Amino acid sequence: MSRAHASRHRIAAAATLVAAVTVGTLTAVPAAVATTGAVTAAGDTQQVTAELPPGSRIRGNGTSGFLTRLPSDGTFRWTRYEDGATTVLPTGDYQGGQQTDMIAKREGATYKLYDMATGADPVVIDTAFLGTSAEFVGLAGATVVMKVTDAGEGTSLHLVGKPAGTVVDRRVNGLPRDTVIHHAFADSPGTLNLFYTGTVGGVSAKHVARVDVATAAITEDRAVPKAYDEVLAGPGYTWRALSSVSTTATHVAWTEKSSTGTVDLVVARWGEAAVQRIPLGTKTPLTVRLLGDWVMYAVTGGAAALTPDPYYALTAQSLTSGRTVKLLDHVISSRSEPGGAALVQGGSIAQGDGLFRIAPGEDGTPAATQVASTGETVVLGAKEHATAPLPTAADLARGDEPGFFWEFSKPNRFRVVLTHTASGKRWTSDLGFTERDGSLSGVRWTGMFDDHSAASNGDYTWKMTARPSNGIGPDLVRTGTLKVTGKPAPHDFSDSGLADLLVLDGSGSGRLLNYDARQSLYETRWGYKRTPTVIGQGWNIYDRLAAPGNLDASPYADVIGRDRVGDLWLYSGTGHAFAPRTKIGGGWQTYDKLVGGSSDLTNDGRSDLLAADKAGDLWLYKGTGKGTAPFAARKKIGGGWGIYNQISAVGNLAGGPAGDLVARDRAGVLWLYLGKGDGTFAPRTRIGTGWDRYTDLVGVGDVNRDGRPDLVAQGVMGGNFETLSYYVGTGDWRAPFSSRREVYSPEPLGTYPTTLF
Repeated sequence: MSRAHASRHRIAAAATLVAAVTVGTLTAVPAAVATTGAVTAAGDTQQVTAELPPGSRIRGNGTSGFLTRLPSDGTFRWTRYEDGATTVLPTGDYQGGQQTDMIAKREGATYKLYDMATGADPVVIDTAFLGTSAEFVGLAGATVVMKVTDAGEGTSLHLVGKPAGTVVDRRVNGLPRDTVIHHAFADSPGTLNLFYTGTVGGVSAKHVARVDVATAAITEDRAVPKAYDEVLAGPGYTWRALSSVSTTATHVAWTEKSSTGTVDLVVARWGEAAVQRIPLGTKTPLTVRLLGDWVMYAVTGGAAALTPDPYYALTAQSLTSGRTVKLLDHVISSRSEPGGAALVQGGSIAQGDGLFRIAPGEDGTPAATQVASTGETVVLGAKEHATAPLPTAADLARGDEPGFFWEFSKPNRFRVVLTHTASGKRWTSDLGFTERDGSLSGVRWTGMFDDHSAASNGDYTWKMTARPSNGIGPDLVRTGTLKVTGKPAPHDFSDSGLADLLVLDGSGSGRLLNYDARQSLYETRWGYKRTPTVIGQGWNIYDRLAAPGNLDASPYADVIGRDRVGDLWLYSGTGHAFAPRTKIGGGWQTYDKLVGGSSDLTNDGRSDLLAADKAGDLWLYKGTGKGTAPFAARKKIGGGWGIYNQISAVGNLAGGPAGDLVARDRAGVLWLYLGKGDGTFAPRTRIGTGWDRYTDLVGVGDVNRDGRPDLVAQGVMGGNFETLSYYVGTGDWRAPFSSRREVYSPEPLGTYPTTLF
């Protein structure tokens, strides 16, 4: 039958349901559910793969259809095998059986039995006479199976039916008086399986028994002393571990614990002492089911598991040859079907989740055929969420933290790797966890590479790899691109939007090194290798070096150097290296200090330069923005600056319109000069003492991305080696820096005399 035909059946069923709900009682099976004519085996009549709402759990199965419950809303449905037609049942609590089209609606101690194949009027059975200790066990066809705890004794089983309109109670014969029933279920209308503990022949032991429903008599019984029913404890929770049992007319199978605590699957013929033992090597309880001369086993619950287990797969093993066959990738539950087949709720990678009929194929080997589908896959999936779209661009200098989030279909462990196309440098996220199906999970990138250096602007590729927590199916991979843009910082020589620290070593080679300031100063955890960029050799030809910011038309920070004859040279920044030098002036030997750093002192968006001569006068060279002539004519802005042996342009410390200065006198007192925005400064403010321990003070700019400029100092601190100290900007001009933080001192500090700028 076509899908369109099946849909018409479902519409008719819904219409019938409305009438039933309006009346208020379900007096008979809805007409759309009932079949006409003879009912044959499900495997002979099914023409379509039925639809199963995701999350449904099977509660009964017969020859014409199956009963399911959707836990999220408590809805029960009956679905026909023949055409996939489904009817939502009126509100209530229903329970089905195995190999029967009868379902029971429980109303307290009363059970209304409906024949879903014929649509006959319900059979009403009141079990209140059994007392308040009575518990429902299941359905065996039209028989209600009840468990009753007898006062002062054990537990008894009662088979309650209503033949010829009269309620009849039959107690199962042959059980010991001290019986404790661990598990009881009817795997067909005529057979009941028991797993119990009781005293037989003076010996108390666990047993598996087979009961004939027609006679209420035990037809087979076997002691299984190593079977188990125990409560196991985990961190904050407990669960019940119970041996699984399965019987046929000729065989019995059960699981038991070995001496090492692992599970063995044991199979025997009724009445014979010999057993066939299959060591499974796992400590996790399994479910087992006999299927002719095969036995199937699996650990249930693999679909939502948070750890892998090879036993999640449903495996059939031949009792004659020992050959194994994998049937499904995970199992929720299994039930018996007519003809010795089994109906299993679970899933396979190839066909997805649903219901599967397991039956011998033409060669006798069990095979799985899907009879109903949820439409969901077994393999891990992910989709972008509307509230958290995947990023395609980010401005790290603005504070963006790109987030990579997905709505995953299964629990998993995932990781994102972001690669800078130009350099190959990477950021590898911490391992992310998704514990629930459908939950939104992800990671955010704070703009650092794996070595904790600041990420550069430019093109990136990203790759997300998610591994299903249960180990079922392949890893999920998603890829994409990201473009990082951002305004370069005044002391940024790596196109990262964050400050860098330039170091000239004194080993004789004149190496100029660029250290990422965030990595070296802010991310101070040991174990991260600080690898500088070697800008070049021979920089010791200059006796003064300064990094005043961006002086020309490019967007990048530049460096100036004064040679020993007094010529001033400009090295224009490119974002990663410097262009060949350009001579921009002569006669600069009159100055003993060149003051750069974060140095827009005139609030015009251009970097300026200060120079202090040997007479103590301070001169302003206002930036022009032209690389060939980056400074306007000098302007004297003060005298008496010879009292200071260190001057540094530190940027805007107090929220004013332009950059500020700090200056250290020969007594080690540190003074703050707040910029007015016109190249001049307010009267000085004393902000600290003891700063004479440092040889260099560098206004590197904002290292920790809090929007406030910071200060780096180099000096000997309680030893013989130069070390770095880091002072975080506070934004308060009265105390503009936090307490000193000693940080990692990269090579060559402590090895050779160095100059920081």
